[in-house]
Amino acid sequence: MDDVEGITHVFFDVGGTLLRPEPGAPELFRRVLAGRGHAIDRETVFRLLRAPESLVNLIRPLAEDRQAEYYRHVNARVLEHLGFSSDDAILDELRAGFDEIVWRPYPDAVEALEALRAAGFHLGVVSNADHRLPRVLRDCGLAGLLETVTVSTEVGAEKPDPRIFRRAVAQAGTSPERSLHVGDNFEADYIGARNAGLHAVVVLRGHAPPAPCPHVTDLKEIPPRLAPPRSRP
Repeated sequence: MDDVEGITHVFFDVGGTLLRPEPGAPELFRRVLAGRGHAIDRETVFRLLRAPESLVNLIRPLAEDRQAEYYRHVNARVLEHLGFSSDDAILDELRAGFDEIVWRPYPDAVEALEALRAAGFHLGVVSNADHRLPRVLRDCGLAGLLETVTVSTEVGAEKPDPRIFRRAVAQAGTSPERSLHVGDNFEADYIGARNAGLHAVVVLRGHAPPAPCPHVTDLKEIPPRLAPPRSRP
């Protein structure tokens, strides 16, 4: 990652960037399918879940009472792309599994956020998530370090759609050229943010991006690369 100047706001993806799920979605799908006698490896599911064409993009804000139905449809689509049919039993098991996922901060997340806040940056998150995300961030001790939380179900668009990044920038009261987005997904986070006019960097959590791009291997690498906004006239 090259040094970036003029940044006042730093936005973060959540899953795979600030927080890690236990178990992750690939492992959850693997377990549920294995219980039905289907052998599939986590990497296959991982690649599918990171492919934008396999995701169901929202076209309107989604009310809380419709979110369970939406995620059920998403899970059915994932199973279809993996070559398996779905029924109520397997979709119920997947939904129950996702409800029981425990989220934990990556070791570098809190230190990086605290360093950026201390330097005077405004922080927020941009996530393909629903109304539960603020509670998850509170439970993980990150909410107090963040000023804005922008989720796809409220915007009506998922990353890499530029609309969700533009909403985040507007909520923060800043501009794309003064904003940096950090995420672990090349298409959703890097390409999506760049198409919306933001600076962007990928954090490598064990998987290299499919094309050259600014990247770090640890979130703590980011604060030293940014000139503190309060040091500029």
